[in-house]
Amino acid sequence: MEQIKEAVYLINDERYLHLRENGAGVGFATYNKVTGEPLENGQISEKNLPPDGRNAIPAARNWYLFELSDDDRKAIQQESVKILENIPQAGIGRRRIWEPETLPKDIRLINSHYDDLYRIPDGGVVQVDYPDGRSFTARLEHLDDYHFDMGGLGNVFHICQFAEVMERNHADFYPEIQTQDEQAAWELGGKGYLAIQSCEDGWDYTLYHSDYSVMDGGQLGAPELTIQEAREQILEAHHMEKGRRLLQDYDAVMDKVAEAEELSADHRPSTLEKLAELASDTSAPKSSARSAPEL
Repeated sequence: MEQIKEAVYLINDERYLHLRENGAGVGFATYNKVTGEPLENGQISEKNLPPDGRNAIPAARNWYLFELSDDDRKAIQQESVKILENIPQAGIGRRRIWEPETLPKDIRLINSHYDDLYRIPDGGVVQVDYPDGRSFTARLEHLDDYHFDMGGLGNVFHICQFAEVMERNHADFYPEIQTQDEQAAWELGGKGYLAIQSCEDGWDYTLYHSDYSVMDGGQLGAPELTIQEAREQILEAHHMEKGRRLLQDYDAVMDKVAEAEELSADHRPSTLEKLAELASDTSAPKSSARSAPEL
């Protein structure tokens, strides 16, 4: 996964946190979501970031949230840097004119009246919640200013068409909320399951087939990531990032895994059964006759 050098996060639906790498670490500034009023700014030193230079932006975000902010709530949603375009102090409007190449592509999420709701960076994750409790997340891929692919499988929407579909289904949609959860599981759109839990050095994970048998597993040494960000890096490493992800109850998935392991053990032949089968094979008479060659 390409390392991001700049990001904007909506914190607690109240303020935007703008982070951008520079020669001395990561600079930060915050703005009131409603009024655009600048709130604070400063610098997060390199000494507070991962020494290998990876995941500097998530690490800087965490440093701001847990060391520089006194707000106990930590609801985090990533948005496009272009969401700050109408805030002069952010400098995004000037960059759009003089340095447009420095602004990454993004996807507008609007309502059916074309009012902007969110701007998600290209490759960002949207969450959709239905009234019946169903919920899924999927990556969005920018196609042009008015179209995007949801899930990377050719599911193309016009931005207004998507808004109308959501409204007809009375569904809520927004940038996925990053949480401080230490364990979670997802069903991967019929491709199996992913379970993640925190560990001392980052995140332990296991991928399961649809029958809950183990597909693969490992560890991601990046404790600065949220569990949702860890999920994205794990899925991308296994080329499974496409499609929808449905959040599951972690304990329920683990129960299913235990049941599958127990069932597999019950059907596994014992040592005595293996010896009896081997004896049966070796005691069968072997024919020494050779068939005549065809003429």
